[in-house]
Amino acid sequence: MKDFLEYILYEVKNKRLLKADAVDLIHQFQMKTVSKHDLLHPLLQQNTSDLSRQCFSSSFTGMEFFLKDHVVKGQRVLPGVAYLEMARAAVKKAAGSLMEGKTGMRLKNVVWARPIAVGERTVQVHIELSSEENGEIAYEIYSQPEDDAEEAVIHSQGSAVFTNFIEKKEMLDLEALKTECSQSILSSPQCYEAFSKMGIAYGPGHQGIETLFLGADKIVAKLTLPSSVMDTQDQFILHPSIMDSALQASMGLMIGSGSLKPALPFALQELELMEACTSSMWAAVRYSPGSKGEDKVQKLDIDLCNEEGTVCVRMKGFSARILEGEIDSGAKEQTGMLRYQPVWQEKQAI
Repeated sequence: MKDFLEYILYEVKNKRLLKADAVDLIHQFQMKTVSKHDLLHPLLQQNTSDLSRQCFSSSFTGMEFFLKDHVVKGQRVLPGVAYLEMARAAVKKAAGSLMEGKTGMRLKNVVWARPIAVGERTVQVHIELSSEENGEIAYEIYSQPEDDAEEAVIHSQGSAVFTNFIEKKEMLDLEALKTECSQSILSSPQCYEAFSKMGIAYGPGHQGIETLFLGADKIVAKLTLPSSVMDTQDQFILHPSIMDSALQASMGLMIGSGSLKPALPFALQELELMEACTSSMWAAVRYSPGSKGEDKVQKLDIDLCNEEGTVCVRMKGFSARILEGEIDSGAKEQTGMLRYQPVWQEKQAI
C-alpha cells in the first residue's frame, strides 16, 4: 500500500495524473485489498466510525449486480430498495442492546432525495447513524463530492426502530387476490418490454417478475429470485432483486393506465420487516387508504409474502416521482444538504 501511494503521489506531482483520478485509484485499491470475507455486507462494506460519529462506507464500481442490472435512461442507478437494506444492515450492526428481545424492525419516514448514479469512476457512499430522543435511530445516506470543500450530497434519509410484531402471522389469500386481479395477465417478457419502453433497462439480476396479474385498482405479482443472483440470497435480508421487483410490479398500474414514463422512488411512510425475503415470493400492490389512480401523487401499499401467503415485508405509503429529464445525482451541483423529510401523523376521523 505504501509503495502504491508513493507512486500515485509521484504521478500527481509530475502532472501525469489528475487529482480526481488519483483519488479514484486509491479508493479502488483500498477495496481490492479487502477480501469478500472481510466485507461487513455487500452494501455496507466497512465500518468507518470514529469517536464523533457512527458511520459505514462502501465503494461501488458499477459492476455490482444491483447497479449493472439497473439502468435508467442509460445510467447505472442504485435501486431505491438498496438504501433500505443498507439502512437495515447498518442499524442492526450498530444497535447493540437496543435490539435485545426484538425480532422485527420498522423503517420510517424514508425519503429518497437524489439518486446515486455510477459512471466510469468508483463512487463512495456513506451512511451515518444518530440516536433520537424518542428511541429511534436516524440515518443519512450521502456521498462526498470530489472537491472536499463542497457539501455532502444527501441521497436518502429515514429512521429505524426495533419492535415485536403480533405473534399470529398475517396471511394473504393468494388465490382470492389472483381472482380479483384477473383483468389482464402479463408474462415476464411482456413486463420487461414495457419497462424498456419507459427507459429502464433491467438486466438478468433484476428481472424478478415471473407473472403480473392486473386488477382494476390492485396488482398481484409472482416474484422469483433470478438464477444469476441466486448465490447472493443469504447476503441480504431485504434482497435488492426481490424488493426492486416488488416496486417494478407497482409500475404495472402505470402500464394498465397506458402511462409509460420512468419513475424513481420518492418517499415511503413505513416499512415493516417481519421476516427475510425468500427466493420465491408474491407481491400484493394496492392504493394506500385515501389515495387513488387519479391523484397527482399516488401512494401505494405493498405486501411481500412467501409461497404460503405469510406476510414478510410490508411497505406503506410508497410514492414515486416521474422522471421527466435526465437523472440528477447531485454530483456536480448541490444547493445544500437536505434537512427535512415527510412525516405522516395519524389524525382522528372527523
